[in-house]
Amino acid sequence: MQLILLFSLFFLQAAAPNAQTGAKKLTLEKVKGIEAAAATSARSVMIIDPKDRAADYMKAFQLLKTEKSTAKVYFTIAGGVEISNVIEMTAMPGGTMVLFRYSTPQGVKFQAVEIEDILGIHHL
Repeated sequence: MQLILLFSLFFLQAAAPNAQTGAKKLTLEKVKGIEAAAATSARSVMIIDPKDRAADYMKAFQLLKTEKSTAKVYFTIAGGVEISNVIEMTAMPGGTMVLFRYSTPQGVKFQAVEIEDILGIHHL
């Protein structure tokens, strides 16, 4: 009986390092996968100050509005949403959000959007 107990303890101790090694390999594989994914996407590693990004969107909006004052400017937002017929946009004081004022058939509406959710600005 003592011999069986001794062997079972031996096998339990021998199995533990293999389980840890398997976990380490899995973790190492995950890390390599994440690094490879990050290397393929420049957006995932580029750091831009939100205030600078907000200022860039403001300038682009002003240029598109002055190019053709009757043309419609619209923004593509994350999730496939578009904000069209933008009349005015205002960067919030912290620079992390933009307030859009836009025209709809129901009247003028407002929508605040986080800078990182703005995917693009377009001109019709």
